[in-house]
Amino acid sequence: MIQGLAPRQNPPLLSPKAFRENSGMNFKNRFYLNIGFTLLLIFFSSNSLAYEVDNFTDRDKIKNDSLFILDQKVNQILTRSVRESNKDDPGSCNIAYLRQEILSWIRPDPTGQIEVWLELSKDIDRTEVGLHKSIYQDVSFLESPILNMVGIGRSILLGGQIVGSDKIGHFFVQGLGFYDLVKGGKPLEKVLAEEHGEDGVWGLATSGVYSYADIAADYQGYRFWSQLTTGEHPYIRCDEKKGWVNERSFSWAEYVNPAWDEAINCSEMRPSMQAKVDQHFKKHGLTCPMKPEVCTQIVALDHAEFFTGPKCQAAAQELKGVHKMAQLSNK
Repeated sequence: MIQGLAPRQNPPLLSPKAFRENSGMNFKNRFYLNIGFTLLLIFFSSNSLAYEVDNFTDRDKIKNDSLFILDQKVNQILTRSVRESNKDDPGSCNIAYLRQEILSWIRPDPTGQIEVWLELSKDIDRTEVGLHKSIYQDVSFLESPILNMVGIGRSILLGGQIVGSDKIGHFFVQGLGFYDLVKGGKPLEKVLAEEHGEDGVWGLATSGVYSYADIAADYQGYRFWSQLTTGEHPYIRCDEKKGWVNERSFSWAEYVNPAWDEAINCSEMRPSMQAKVDQHFKKHGLTCPMKPEVCTQIVALDHAEFFTGPKCQAAAQELKGVHKMAQLSNK
């Protein structure tokens, strides 16, 4: 009997504050640690092909929304996963088999990696920006070995939002980790605050980037897994005679929101990297957030306090103050 899949366990993590305070110390030791993390991630990470993204460069060149295509792809995966898991253990509604079938399309299997398909499919309209034309073009190998070795992912238009290809892996894999931890008894708020890994192996400690947009995708992935076979309207239900049965269709529109866009929900970086990216912004007339007004929508989202970056929070607060002043002046 196949046992349930264990949730991802993160190694001990530095807080963002502690990481920044020590960013200029013991550089050689941190460099070798980065190399170790990089090699491990290349072989084991579900996000290895799209570890960080640039949602700024060429975003206006994406004309076609990939919502229908990606909805279709996920529904195909869910349908096939139901069929195959029922073959493995007919009529039993074995959740471990079902999860294993779904994850076979998402984990870094050479024949079943949805992010690979997204980045290679001719049906997907996406950016084709390489590292050396991106906002990270001036970041050195010493500052971020993983960016220089793995490169960056692509941006797509999904449900009206610009998102990185890496968010697909975050949604499914990290989202499942969140779900398992909550199901195991850890409060969702503590999971969101402590288990995202952006201040460690999934962010600052390797790529040098702390992505709040990644956490936003993680949280929505948690919601998906919570609705997979349970709740009032599950995607898949258990039939006593047939086993697993597809109950309703999946759509990314239920989960994707502006918080997934790193050009609006701004990331934080190591100081040396941030300085170079800021210089690139100045040179090319870019700002983050690119659309400050959208931050007012982000901070209003459920659990937004856990995945809204400081710059987006500040923009929303400033706009709120402006709006309040305008109301007072009209009285």
